[in-house]
Amino acid sequence: MERTLPDFELKGPKPRTIGILIILLIIFIFLWGSFALVPAGHRGVVLWWGSVEKRVMGEGLNFKVPIAERVIKVDVRVQPHPFKEIDAASKEYQMVKLTGMMNFHIDPSYVNDLYQKVGLDFANKVIDPAFNDFVKEVVPIYQITEILPKREEVRRRAMTKLGDNLARYHIIVDDIYFANIRFSPEYEKAIEAKQVAQQQVETQRQVLFQREIEAQQKVATAKGEAESILVVAQGQAKANEALARSISAILVEYKGIEKWNGVLPQVSGGAVPFIDIGKMGGATPVGKK
Repeated sequence: MERTLPDFELKGPKPRTIGILIILLIIFIFLWGSFALVPAGHRGVVLWWGSVEKRVMGEGLNFKVPIAERVIKVDVRVQPHPFKEIDAASKEYQMVKLTGMMNFHIDPSYVNDLYQKVGLDFANKVIDPAFNDFVKEVVPIYQITEILPKREEVRRRAMTKLGDNLARYHIIVDDIYFANIRFSPEYEKAIEAKQVAQQQVETQRQVLFQREIEAQQKVATAKGEAESILVVAQGQAKANEALARSISAILVEYKGIEKWNGVLPQVSGGAVPFIDIGKMGGATPVGKK
């Protein structure tokens, strides 16, 4: 049996179905391109065929015209920016090198103006030159010996100067830190030598102070010993005086009798010798007046 040509037609999607799919895809792309999602902490700069618009998109889902409008997302959170080492000269033309860190953020209401005037590489274009100008303007005000002691004053002056400079670009300075302040090698060696000398002087002062304390302790000890000897001598003198007042003739005689052992002296001859007991004790003999 013979088959006709229509029996062998290829089976596949009809042109109408393909057309519907294409239309749906275009609609999907159109709808998808009609919205812009701005993350938290960001703002959207809207470009109309490349031209910056006045409106600024906030956080969240925003509507935009597909194809014609494009959204640039700008971070408006606080951001750190390190400064490169900058050379300056003190009041005496001594070399000073400073490095630091600045915290800043962009005013959310004017991100479009910043993008239009400067662009997204504003750190290199405006922040670094402003800090460089500040250093070369302020450091020569101070003598080299004042820079470190007045570091906080220099920091506050930097915040004011940079804040005024960058405010025209809607960049707000939150804080500034000086990470390092260096001087010429010769001056740093002189500072180190001075510190060593001061340390030695302080050590000698401590030694002298210790010796002075020890000398005071010895004086106090000698004074205490002298006062102790004086007190003992005064006490002994008073005791001797009281003892002298207590000795009488009767007491002396009594002590003599107390020491006699009762044995008469041995003498030759027939008469018994008379013993004067009073003379033994220094008193008058009994029976004599």
